[in-house]
Amino acid sequence: MMMPQAMVSKIAIDCILSKGSEGLQGEGCIYALSSSPPLITGPETLHPGDYVKLRLWLPDDESSAIYIDLAEVQWVKHQWVKLDLLLTSSKDQARLREFIAPTTQAVPLPHRMWEQIVIRA
Repeated sequence: MMMPQAMVSKIAIDCILSKGSEGLQGEGCIYALSSSPPLITGPETLHPGDYVKLRLWLPDDESSAIYIDLAEVQWVKHQWVKLDLLLTSSKDQARLREFIAPTTQAVPLPHRMWEQIVIRA
């Protein structure tokens, strides 16, 4: 699938996932892809509406990452960034839903809880 040029990300974020009370959370690094090799940068380079790529690592599974081909920055506050996850494979969507699912089936999974992430970078 071809993305419009405006949606091609020049920023990537690598992070380790954790579960928070509000949904997906992570801690990681932000990389500027426009330089070779990519440079580590900070959240101050991001603005609401920017698009980024994500590579998410599950804490108990270092064998394979979850790739988010397109995510949109919702807000940036100090070292925190909130992202909407827009484009990923159905396999990786299922892995995210499984990761965030409550341990008991009695508690329903809130809508969109796996479609957003807050990252400390």
